[in-house]
Amino acid sequence: MTETICINVNGEEFTATVPPRTQLAEVLRDHLHLTGTHLGCEQGVCGACTVMMDGRPVRSCITFAGHCDGATIQTIEGGDDPLGQMLTEAFSRHHALQCGFCTPGMLATSRDILTRFSNPDEALVRHELSGNICRCTGYQGIVAAIMDVGSQIDTCDQTRTDDIRRAAFTPFEPEENLNAAPDPATAGSVVQDKDWTVITRSFGLNHPVGDVWDLFSDVSRVASCVPGASVAEVTEETFSGAIEVSFGPIKARFGGKGTYANNLQSRKGHLSGSGADKNGQSNVRGELHYDIVKKTEDTSTVDVEFRFNVQGVLAQFNRPELVTGFVDFLLQRFVANCNSVLSGGTATSEHKIGAFSLAVAVIKSWFKRRKT
Repeated sequence: MTETICINVNGEEFTATVPPRTQLAEVLRDHLHLTGTHLGCEQGVCGACTVMMDGRPVRSCITFAGHCDGATIQTIEGGDDPLGQMLTEAFSRHHALQCGFCTPGMLATSRDILTRFSNPDEALVRHELSGNICRCTGYQGIVAAIMDVGSQIDTCDQTRTDDIRRAAFTPFEPEENLNAAPDPATAGSVVQDKDWTVITRSFGLNHPVGDVWDLFSDVSRVASCVPGASVAEVTEETFSGAIEVSFGPIKARFGGKGTYANNLQSRKGHLSGSGADKNGQSNVRGELHYDIVKKTEDTSTVDVEFRFNVQGVLAQFNRPELVTGFVDFLLQRFVANCNSVLSGGTATSEHKIGAFSLAVAVIKSWFKRRKT
């Protein structure tokens, strides 16, 4: 079974007949021989394959070619308009590339940034680049190049500015999902503290504080509420167990040991532990502190601080931009499971943290931060 698509690439019309599961990146590279679009992770994570489609940046490695029928695509080979030329020159001037593998995607994202923001500052540029991974440069030259072009656009004469803006792509605004489930976290942050990623959150449970404390102080019981977690053995001060993660082709099962302590009077507790993937590709260390507070007679608030460090294949989960979406995903299911168990029910049977639901949570979290 095949389908025929017609797309405009860099100003030229092309027709291709491909199987339904063919990705846009395959069409660009294998059919049109535009190999400037690079394939890295092939999961939509690294950003190397980013191209512009109808004025929007897309990951061509996870975009079905069939969905692109009638679309206008611009790749690195077609970036010879005024803004593209300015960015290319600035990247060279500021030494914003070394191996060059990420550069096509970086340039696509860079022009999208400068189309939507006038003369952005460093913090904004770094935030907007968080979806593009560079293993070589440390990002300093890339950030400097974007800010350089931003200042040129902002200070050049109006005619030149209008020409650049017209040549650039049309920005887009995400649509609000009115049916989305409410975010269980009412406050919190995700920050880097040297090698550690530190997460703080506060969320509510619709049950009395005593019942909530009984749940949290029982390691085996509360672990059943965490997607992918299981506890094998618990003593008065230690525990052993595992947690499973599935993210595209990356599948890991962390097994490890830890310690815990609870204070009934203050209703505070903490856990700490470490573990390794059974295949030896990743290691994780973590510390969890929680404080359970009475809100009303029938409701409670839980304040948590979680510190962790991941090394190896899954080290990308140390990045705050990705962690925020991951935490929101995990909290939503954890709170639902806790309320279910406290009501006499059972936790969901979901055993692993899956790629699709996690990816949706990350995207939703990114859109939410963009609006605030």
